[in-house]
Amino acid sequence: MNNVEQILHSIDMQYHEKRANLARLAEDSLPEIEISEKTKSYLKRKILCDMNEGKRPYRPRYILPDYVKFIKQGSEYLDIEPPTDLYEAVNALMVLYKYTPSITGYPVYVGQIDDVLEPFMDTVTEKEAYNLIKMLLINIDRNLPDAFVHMNIGPKDTKVGRLVIQIERELRKTIPNVTLKCNDETPDEFIKYAIESALENIKPYFVNHDLMTKDLGEDYGVVSCYNSLRIGGGAHTLTRINLRALALESESYEDFLNNKLPNAVVALCELTNARIKYLVEDVKFFESSFLSKEGLISLDKFTSMPSIHGLFECVEIFTGHHMGSDENSNNMAEEICKQFASLVRNEDAIYCEGTNGKHGVHAQGGIESDIDTTPAVRIKYGCEPNVFDHINLSSRLHKYFDTGCSDIYLFDETAKQNIDGMLRVVKAALKRGIRVLSVNTDSSEFVRITGYLVKKTDIKKFNEGQNLREDSVLLGALTMKNGIEERKVRNI
Repeated sequence: MNNVEQILHSIDMQYHEKRANLARLAEDSLPEIEISEKTKSYLKRKILCDMNEGKRPYRPRYILPDYVKFIKQGSEYLDIEPPTDLYEAVNALMVLYKYTPSITGYPVYVGQIDDVLEPFMDTVTEKEAYNLIKMLLINIDRNLPDAFVHMNIGPKDTKVGRLVIQIERELRKTIPNVTLKCNDETPDEFIKYAIESALENIKPYFVNHDLMTKDLGEDYGVVSCYNSLRIGGGAHTLTRINLRALALESESYEDFLNNKLPNAVVALCELTNARIKYLVEDVKFFESSFLSKEGLISLDKFTSMPSIHGLFECVEIFTGHHMGSDENSNNMAEEICKQFASLVRNEDAIYCEGTNGKHGVHAQGGIESDIDTTPAVRIKYGCEPNVFDHINLSSRLHKYFDTGCSDIYLFDETAKQNIDGMLRVVKAALKRGIRVLSVNTDSSEFVRITGYLVKKTDIKKFNEGQNLREDSVLLGALTMKNGIEERKVRNI
């Protein structure tokens, strides 16, 4: 039985899954995009990775439509007039979500939802507002069943933002992912309200709004796992270097830093540019998409995301010690991150005006096939130092990654009785320069994998052979085998 027939006859896939897999087969039946033999060699040796995006990209990896603009102008293509109340605004959003592509097949960004909906809150009663936002969140969970779907709130304390947190605690679903942008204007009481939620269901993330604004401007969104990109733009593609694999091919740390890493970055950026060029010039996505024609996205707000992962193992190979518990290892970790960022920004980048004509720099959270390789620039699960040493190290590394970097902190159940203490942890982390952080308790039913969420009960069902609605459960189940449950629990 050939691959097409295997998909058609599968009883483990629903219709939409079969359709997506058939489309992927068609895409991968084409020859690879033209790149040099040297870059192909890096891919074969698994030093470089194209994130399984497919041989011929026909849509950007991540798209962030300008939902505020959409609400103000409506859409000729979708035959939607500008909404006049919350009912019409919620309905318009649900329609547009179905027409927003990404690498997952679902939108990875559903908006800075308080900016979009807060102007309509006085058009309905409090009860109607609650019901409508709850309906929106349920609709997203059911119709966009992928944990990479992401919603933003903050930094202001709004009625919409509080309702999102309240209802997410009630619904206890993994979709959508949620981030709270935080700065000096975010009231402590609002952050504490969010922390109480996060300690139950890991929502929301806490985002360093000042740092993000410095890198990307006010109009940015946090999407998918924890990727930061411009609203009205997005990322063409995400590629990465496995630092552990590269270190194993190096004769010494000096050889790694001065020869192996620079050569690998050249190949990484060649791969990145080749994929961008095909998407923009050959497929002509931006010339054909109604999102572009109606000004909801713009090519000059897009970028790319060359990235690294496996920093922990890379440093361990050269020092014999762990990041987080050894100052020489910490210094080496920062030197590698700084060198990588500098090398990437010195390479030519095409169609990357979203990051001022340079490639974005990213710390990639890992995928299910990563074995013995720690995500991004994080400390290996189970090897974390005390929370303040961890924050201090992470803050040294996060500043180099304008298109995304995050850390996850797991606390004892007693943290729920010390929200003021947790507030100090979150605010200290953001003040020190952490870009994005997540907090949770070890007793929670929810697990943050690399940046997306899964439920422990869903993982159990999947492992028992049940077919589940959420696409990301498969990825979570496979990744859970790579040691996530060894994360160290912290006391506050």
